[in-house]
Amino acid sequence: MAGDYLIQLEAAFARAWASVDGQVHSVQVQGVAFELRMADAALEGVVLPALAHLLGEPDAPAEGEAMTFHLWDGATTGVRPPAPPFAPTDYRRYGQRAVLYAGSLALMHAPTSGQLFAYDRSTRQGFWWIDEAAQLSIYERAAPLQTLFHWALAETGWQVIHASALGNEDGGVLLIGNSGAGKSSTALSCLAYPALRLLSDDKCLVRVEPEPRAAMLFNSAKLKVDMLDRLSYLRPLLDRWDDVYKASKGLAFLYPTYAAQMVASFPIKALLLPEVTHRAEARLRLAAPGELFRQLGPSTVIWLPGAEAESYRLSAELTRRLPCYRLELASDPGKNVAAIAALLAEHQDTLL
Repeated sequence: MAGDYLIQLEAAFARAWASVDGQVHSVQVQGVAFELRMADAALEGVVLPALAHLLGEPDAPAEGEAMTFHLWDGATTGVRPPAPPFAPTDYRRYGQRAVLYAGSLALMHAPTSGQLFAYDRSTRQGFWWIDEAAQLSIYERAAPLQTLFHWALAETGWQVIHASALGNEDGGVLLIGNSGAGKSSTALSCLAYPALRLLSDDKCLVRVEPEPRAAMLFNSAKLKVDMLDRLSYLRPLLDRWDDVYKASKGLAFLYPTYAAQMVASFPIKALLLPEVTHRAEARLRLAAPGELFRQLGPSTVIWLPGAEAESYRLSAELTRRLPCYRLELASDPGKNVAAIAALLAEHQDTLL
């Protein structure tokens, strides 16, 4: 069944590719090359802004042959994918999404957002169909193709997780927590303070071997209304706004404006659970690993249905191996960044 479906999917993309002026772009993610074959130039504006920092990245050689993602828009090409092999009862995950793993095939269908993702490990090929790219929410635009990247990079040890991250090349921290915890406002504050640099506002790559390490995947940021006064320097970068889905948020792309204030990768030195307290000074307190696990695991699997097992294993390993802290946030964003910088400096030789 899996083989037959992939053949049909390849044929559908071939029809889409032949119907329009296709575009090919190359990106490199931690030394792994990806070829993005877009059967519609309009997809460039949807997919590429969040990945702009990775386009044509020459700083690391590719590991083996390039992986290929085939992308097409149904509204432009008039081509739909074959009907996915799901029953109505399969659409039970968050967002009414259905997931299938069969042999080398990973498949996800999200009819409420009009998307289908497929990845074949044996051929290192991924497929993404979107019913109408122009209708994608800011959440999809902020982290385009995250499901395909998660599947494709699994063989290299990298996984997508839900966390903000800041630090420098010598080391940094992951900020963990649900919406409203202060992750994004704290991480994005470092763009205005030179003590640390930004790796991630919301989603990043993490691996645990040979050491716990984080890497930037998307250069996007999502900003709530109440964050704009404190982070007013990001107002000029607002790309679009969403007043419908969840809380009102705006989308910004940080590259190339803040390229000098961003870091591509670092060893993870600690996990922090921020808490909005409006203190005069930020305060760090040791926390039980279970506290952070209960935040990191569930918040990640919501966005990666079907990846529950590996996401929980990664969360458990990170919280087991790394120091865990609660960060009681000060009202002044600069003091929060300074507290994290002081933690990294004070324990430079002792944090594992």
